[in-house]
Amino acid sequence: MTDSAAAALPADQASEADQPAGKLNIGRVLFIALVVGLFTVVWLVSYTEINDLIWNNSFVSANRWTIPVGVLFFSLLVGLVGKYMHAPNVMKGNALAPLAAGDTSGYKSFWGALLTSFFSLFSGASVGPEGPIGFLSVYISEWLAIKLKLAKKEFLPASLAGMSSAYNGIVGNPLFATLFASEMSGGKGGLPMVAANLAAGAVGYLLFALLNVPPFASFLYEGELAALDLSIVVWAIGLGLVGGLLAIYTGIAMNTMERIMSVFGDRIIARTLAAGVVIGAVCFFIPNLMFSGEDSIHSIITDAAQIGVPMLFLMALLKPLLLSLSFKSGYLGGPIFPSLFAATMMALAIGLLVPQVPLAVLIACSTAGIVTLVLKAPLTSILLVTVMTGADANLMGLIVVAVVAAMILGGGFKSLQERRRGVQTE
Repeated sequence: MTDSAAAALPADQASEADQPAGKLNIGRVLFIALVVGLFTVVWLVSYTEINDLIWNNSFVSANRWTIPVGVLFFSLLVGLVGKYMHAPNVMKGNALAPLAAGDTSGYKSFWGALLTSFFSLFSGASVGPEGPIGFLSVYISEWLAIKLKLAKKEFLPASLAGMSSAYNGIVGNPLFATLFASEMSGGKGGLPMVAANLAAGAVGYLLFALLNVPPFASFLYEGELAALDLSIVVWAIGLGLVGGLLAIYTGIAMNTMERIMSVFGDRIIARTLAAGVVIGAVCFFIPNLMFSGEDSIHSIITDAAQIGVPMLFLMALLKPLLLSLSFKSGYLGGPIFPSLFAATMMALAIGLLVPQVPLAVLIACSTAGIVTLVLKAPLTSILLVTVMTGADANLMGLIVVAVVAAMILGGGFKSLQERRRGVQTE
């Protein structure tokens, strides 16, 4: 979707991908968007229903030993698909890789990606559904681009159109993916690319709305902010820094886990089984840490006082570790929902200590801080958090303040790292 997408292309295609896309037939764009949008609906509904069937039943509830057994079983399947079907993963690279898939020969791994997407999410690993949707929507778009005999330079715009349809549908906003693609690519492709993404994104958004498939819009809605005062603005800055610190912590965890899991080399089955043992053990004692967190987060918000400050802080710190372990062990998923979960746990803990701060502010500003540094796309992060929290104008203003605070923190940390590397090289 971007520089990282172009970097994944063969040399001859990468040079073309960096060139202006030219005119992309709007009829083909709409067709690709419709196909990818329909696939995303089917994939999302299938994942939700099958996951409920496997995990949300009386037998599992009455027998907690099924948690580590189930985690290990699906972890084994992830490893097998990774080894024998060459399924994609992010064992190398950063957490954003699932959202920037763009290899124009990647469609050949579609079936492996499809299977590992389900197995990874069923395993209880801390990975979000947005990663697999990114990969799969790109693969389908690439395959359709070949069947429609598009020029090579139109492959990337076609892939982005497919992703726009998928992401706008699941997020529940007609602008999200277009803004994300434009921000991440630095405006490459110009107005033709923007127009294609807008058209495709509208198709996905309307498709989800017309089929009454619940999006993630207002997923973290905790009421509106009636009025602003200076103390709330100060809290927004502080919460943005808290979210930013969690993002930095996540980045450090990613690098650490990559080094630790590298002892397994290319033995992906061993990687996933080793990770499965750890994930299964942790989730046996703290079931709320299973999966990406989108299912458990609401019950935790409701019972935050009963759960208590220490456990909330512990879950906020463990979730990035489990996310990092999952990514570097071969599971396929995205970083957004686990990041939202970690920031929300931290916000709830702070809320119990300082109850006078509105919960809507605590959650919106802390999640804005972490998402900004994870996505490295501040405008997209503002839009995403605004949509997911159902923010009014006042709360959106605080989200912007939190994002700026996180960016300053992230910039300072990056400069510190560069200075340290410079000293080491000398």
